[in-house]
Amino acid sequence: MMGLGASRIVAIALVGFSLIAPHIKAQSRQDPMATKILLEVGTRYKKLPGFSAEFTRESQDIKGDVQSSTSGNILVSGSKYRLKTGTTTLFCDGKTVWTADKKIKEVSIAEYDPEPDDITPERVYTFYKKGYKYIFIGEVKAGNSVWQTIDLEPENLNKEISKIRLFVDRKTKEIRKWIVFERGSNEREEFEIRKFTVLGKSPEKELRFDKAAFSGYKIVDLR
Repeated sequence: MMGLGASRIVAIALVGFSLIAPHIKAQSRQDPMATKILLEVGTRYKKLPGFSAEFTRESQDIKGDVQSSTSGNILVSGSKYRLKTGTTTLFCDGKTVWTADKKIKEVSIAEYDPEPDDITPERVYTFYKKGYKYIFIGEVKAGNSVWQTIDLEPENLNKEISKIRLFVDRKTKEIRKWIVFERGSNEREEFEIRKFTVLGKSPEKELRFDKAAFSGYKIVDLR
């Protein structure tokens, strides 16, 4: 899981925002408390026209030592998103992906062709409804707040991710942090939300790739 590319970071970053679906159907195998919390979170977020989030990502090895740490910002509206992390800015309009690398002054263009199991903006509200079980673990103190902890475990034991641990602010019902565990090891990716902003309308201009903003960059069309 070390050294994730931009597309993988997008997928994992979106995991935390995917758990805000308003129409979870309780099933016998699901923990009632976990279902209740997810429904409460969904009520808060279900009609967002868009959102932006500043986050930090920390990658740890099997000993728990930090291997890398980055910060980023993701802007999402429907199937469109813009991700900024490190020297890379990635734009996606649901059909095409533009990846601009400031370090090498290059923009690569590719078709948007996610795998069936990829977590994408248009799937973030539904991906876990099939194939996952969710369990309420307990509450932890975080500064002046209390976070409710939920574990999501894929029923398919062949999935690369073995568990997602989610932390929800008990008072505001905002997702504050999540940890993604890799199957077969103790390696993990930890994401924490530093700032979450609800947008009043879709940020169409900010989500659109503007060639003029990347004047002097080499364009590599891979379509």
